[in-house]
Amino acid sequence: MDQAALIGINASYLFLTFLPPVLWLMFYLREDRHPEPKLLLLLTFVGGMMSVVLAIVGECLFVQLTNGGSCRQGIDYSGQNMVTLFLAIAFIEEYAKYLVVKLLILRRKDFDEPVDAMIYLITAALGFAAVENVLFAFPLFHENLRLGLEITTNRFLGANLLHALSSAIVGFFLARAWFSPYRHHFVAIGIIIASLLHASFNYLILIRDGLPQGTLYVFLLLLMMAIVVFIDFERLRGRRELED
Repeated sequence: MDQAALIGINASYLFLTFLPPVLWLMFYLREDRHPEPKLLLLLTFVGGMMSVVLAIVGECLFVQLTNGGSCRQGIDYSGQNMVTLFLAIAFIEEYAKYLVVKLLILRRKDFDEPVDAMIYLITAALGFAAVENVLFAFPLFHENLRLGLEITTNRFLGANLLHALSSAIVGFFLARAWFSPYRHHFVAIGIIIASLLHASFNYLILIRDGLPQGTLYVFLLLLMMAIVVFIDFERLRGRRELED
């Protein structure tokens, strides 16, 4: 196979791993009746991609501090309490996604209405999910195209949606902080709730094969989160319309 063909195949695989988060992003952006600047959305998406590095470093430090050893050869999760591990990973990832929006967006003049908090958090989350897709699915495409497509589809309906929904919940609490002097309290509550839901999802994915109707529980968790996020969007948009 010549180099041009190899580059073309790899580009196709990369496109397939990025497609699910982009589709979710397009869906959620339709909920914003006052569209955000495309450049800021792109910046946030790329920032979300970069936040994966922060998450990996944070997870590595957590494992080192709680279990010793080195992360040079990859993170060794052996010896970790699984509940504690899932909670720590979920918290680190949720905070990393929030941190991107805090550093890149919160002080900009275009961040001018509460619902923007949910939009930008979702955008960062889907950038994060896109890189996760590459890490999980991209190598599989080279081994087995069908398996790569199956994993990408499963992540579209599972992990990618989870990232968007959990960050949307953080975004809602950040938006609530807009109307309260206790801003940091609201953000902390949002990150904790999102982390608990995120950790629950990861745990259910781990045990679902040994749990009667395990897949149903995963679906119900995502459905509950989706309903909550939809209601949150409507509440914030309703507040905006009242102000207008």
